[in-house]
Amino acid sequence: MNVSKVLARLPVLIVGIPITYVILVLAEEWVRVAFLAVIALIGQFELCKIIDKDANRKPVPEWIGALVIMICSHLYGERALFISFTLMISAAMIFTVLRGLRGDGRRRFCHITFSLYYLPFCLSCFELFAKSAGGLSLFSILASIWALDIGAYVFGMSLRGPKLAPKISPNKTISGAIGGALSCIVFLYLMKHFDFLIITEVKFWILAISIALVGQLADLFESILKRESEVKDSGALLGSHGGVLDRIDSVLFLGPVCYAILIM
Repeated sequence: MNVSKVLARLPVLIVGIPITYVILVLAEEWVRVAFLAVIALIGQFELCKIIDKDANRKPVPEWIGALVIMICSHLYGERALFISFTLMISAAMIFTVLRGLRGDGRRRFCHITFSLYYLPFCLSCFELFAKSAGGLSLFSILASIWALDIGAYVFGMSLRGPKLAPKISPNKTISGAIGGALSCIVFLYLMKHFDFLIITEVKFWILAISIALVGQLADLFESILKRESEVKDSGALLGSHGGVLDRIDSVLFLGPVCYAILIM
């Protein structure tokens, strides 16, 4: 196990976890929304550098769309999230038409659409989840991803064995994936047992298994984006942790999944 690599990541974890807890659980609602919005905007900037790195542009349309989506969903709820997201995609179409033929219209539209879903839409679903289930339940969900990552790292480095997806992420092993999934499920069970996560028994198991599976697939998804763009990290904002996307890649697709399970 690479001890120096683990130690290099400790400062961000020691500072970041308590701050995240305070913002999600103890702070006012608008603080949580502002926190998620900042993550979305930084994430969109990093995503633009990954999937559109040759364009050398700032994701201004994506930023505008993100703010509209997240503010509307916070103020008016689930229906406003879907309406604002749809309207922002239509706005992206209008933007593409007004730009005219520049040789990158199709790619730019696809990038904007993906960016709006990947970050503001998914993060808004977490905000809706927190409004329905409470900030402590949301923190438990996010902390379970940390448990998944730690479990996958410890089990993978200790047991090793066959690779999970060698061409996508050479360091990930099947033993790590299983260990991470078990760590995630056990952690969530403890959160439910001590009433940090308020959810019915049936929904709990659906939620726990979904997080354990989707969280790891989402991580591999971002690995594909980075590998095909020939970049190692999404950024350098968090030092040895890489960029913001490197820290939240396992979380993003879980937003709609967790909220759908909660309200079903």
